[in-house]
Amino acid sequence: MSALSSTSTTSATSTSSASSSSSSSMSSDDFLTLLVEQLQNQNPLDTTDTSELMNQMMSYASYDQQAQTNTTLSELSSTVSSLSSTVSSIASKLDISA
Repeated sequence: MSALSSTSTTSATSTSSASSSSSSSMSSDDFLTLLVEQLQNQNPLDTTDTSELMNQMMSYASYDQQAQTNTTLSELSSTVSSLSSTVSSIASKLDISA
């Protein structure tokens, strides 16, 4: 019975991973929700390996850092674009080619 439930859990996890990876964006809340669900629904007789749990936590930390970097770069891009527009506007009023 344990092997059967382990196999069905593995296939459900694979299906879940495949469907989530096809999605274009996943928030950190989604990631934490999946991690908590995994911990709540694990087999008490065959718990998640500690190193696997640490790998998942490191993945979350890495994902969160990348998301914050992406947000910062987007804000920076917007600021540079706005600055470029302002410089072009000033240059055109002063008849200077930018």
